Amino acid sequence: MTSNDSATPATMLERGAGVAVWRQIEQILAAEIAASGFGEEGRLPSEGELARRFDVNRHTVRRAMLGLAALGLVSVEQGRGTFVQPGAIDYTIGRRTRFTENLRQQHHAPAGTMLAATRVKAEAGVAKALGLRAGAAVYRIESLNESDGVPLTFARSWYPATRFADLPEVAQRVGGVTKALAEFGVSDYLRKWSRIGSVLPEPEVARRLNINRQQPVLWVENVDVDLQGTPIKYGFTHFAADRVQLYVEHDL
Repeated sequence: MTSNDSATPATMLERGAGVAVWRQIEQILAAEIAASGFGEEGRLPSEGELARRFDVNRHTVRRAMLGLAALGLVSVEQGRGTFVQPGAIDYTIGRRTRFTENLRQQHHAPAGTMLAATRVKAEAGVAKALGLRAGAAVYRIESLNESDGVPLTFARSWYPATRFADLPEVAQRVGGVTKALAEFGVSDYLRKWSRIGSVLPEPEVARRLNINRQQPVLWVENVDVDLQGTPIKYGFTHFAADRVQLYVEHDL
């Protein structure tokens, strides 16, 4: 067995025991998280501090931290550090999927920001999803949604520009896309379909969600329709996987 001088017997590593060193570190830290060993702030030591504690290189520590993140035990925030995850939010995906309602029902404070909005020509996949011809004008809107001040989702969405003229400006004026759609006569809308997957984030997604690029994200591709069944939105939403659990609700 090897350990540094500050380690207790419960945190000692066993070399050549058939369990990878990074996995042992993950298990030790998971036990300390369960025992509330990181105080009220829940901030874990830095990679350098943990590397010295366990007498390993930073790559080994980083792999252990990513393992903890994959288990939903910690949140790795770029530039801030690694924090104990208080518990993943159940995010319901059903016929009426609404970010604000999802969070308020669980007593979280939601906040949304429109980051960018551009009028573009619809590429083939976007046009097909919206029932438009390729090259038709659409609004491409990027948005960030937070829960209790922590980034939760980063989304790219496309809306038919002909039907929703000046949609970004209206959304800014009335305080959100859902309220803007009501201005255009779409008082309610439904989720037609959703496709769910997982991927390592591209740089922009990682930056917006404030996570490590080696930390997988969940993504949901979807189409929303008005009450007559006409597509009004096609989008991709990326979720910080250690902060959310997707709950698929089958409406009766």
